[in-house]
Amino acid sequence: MSNDLSSRSLSIIVVEVASLIILNVLSLAGNILIFISAYTNKRLRTATNLYIIALALSDLISALIVMPLSTGVLISGKWIYGDAICELHAFVSMFAIYVSSVTMGLTAVNRYTRMCKSDKQYQKWFSMKKSRMLLVFLWVFVSCYIAVPRLSGLQRYDFVPGYGQCSLIHLSEFGKKIHYAIVIPSFCIIPLTATIFCYAKVAKMIQQHNTSASVTLERRSSARVAIGRQFSQRSKFSAHEIKLSKSLFAVVFAFMICWIPFWIIVCLRRFRLVSKMPRNVELFCMFVFYLSNTINPFIYAGMNPAFRREFRKILLRKRWRQLAVQSANTVGKLTRTEDSQEVVLNSQNSMSLLRLHWVTTPKIISPTNQSYRMRHVAFRPSTSETSC
Repeated sequence: MSNDLSSRSLSIIVVEVASLIILNVLSLAGNILIFISAYTNKRLRTATNLYIIALALSDLISALIVMPLSTGVLISGKWIYGDAICELHAFVSMFAIYVSSVTMGLTAVNRYTRMCKSDKQYQKWFSMKKSRMLLVFLWVFVSCYIAVPRLSGLQRYDFVPGYGQCSLIHLSEFGKKIHYAIVIPSFCIIPLTATIFCYAKVAKMIQQHNTSASVTLERRSSARVAIGRQFSQRSKFSAHEIKLSKSLFAVVFAFMICWIPFWIIVCLRRFRLVSKMPRNVELFCMFVFYLSNTINPFIYAGMNPAFRREFRKILLRKRWRQLAVQSANTVGKLTRTEDSQEVVLNSQNSMSLLRLHWVTTPKIISPTNQSYRMRHVAFRPSTSETSC
């Protein structure tokens, strides 16, 4: 297939554009949900979840800038945005690629330290303050690494039709070799090795914990002392921690499935290890990058109970409000009698009377500064008239 985007058939254009739009919408929705969840629920703002939020931020930047511009390119068949936007597009794309891989590696190391080391060691290396500093350093380092060679004239950005986006162009073979000698170990091999090692250790520790738990059930009286001594410093092995580690393992596994093909295709293309790279293979390289940006939030929602509960609250909040309004209109009517300072609920179905006395409480923040306290509830059979 030709590298010229204008040579595509209408059916291929429709499939490519529709696929990218779907990935873009899902990526936006999923990553925004993570931010709303962390904003509304303070319990999600932990050191481990901080890496999840940082990963969601890089994915969201890609969904807001890289994917929409690439969609326009696939529709028009050429770059239509100008040189300045091309520079931005290439920079943001490389930034998201590099930051994502390193963040996943740090997430794995975080889980390994949390599950396999003592609480003191975990707080030493992964306190909230140190985690923030580490992530800020990572973002600044990656930004400088991308910007400095470009500003010094060693590289340039240009539109690559096969990728359907702007990308890096090397001005010398020596510079290209130096670049990939740094990029591949730093943003591929080291994070991948750290991920495999850390999660292998975590999986082994969870297996030992489950085995010990089984022994405890069978020989509770004789093994209680030994088990207590072995796990006295490991109260962290709660059901939540085990489920969280499994969910993060699923995220990393999906990340590897997406990014290993990406780096293989990039190396084959950059070093001309194949005579001609088909355009659909090059585009597949970028689509697995977009897929990685999309699937992470849904893995969190599917396997992390804390995020899943918060996602449900956010998605169902509007629906529950609508049902509450409908229920209030059809089932009963809530009124307050000012003379007796009472709230009376007259139900049309059971004709029951619910009396609520209210008191003024300055600690409650509300428009009327009032709260209601249940004092007496009386249910009576259905009659034509009820009174208190």
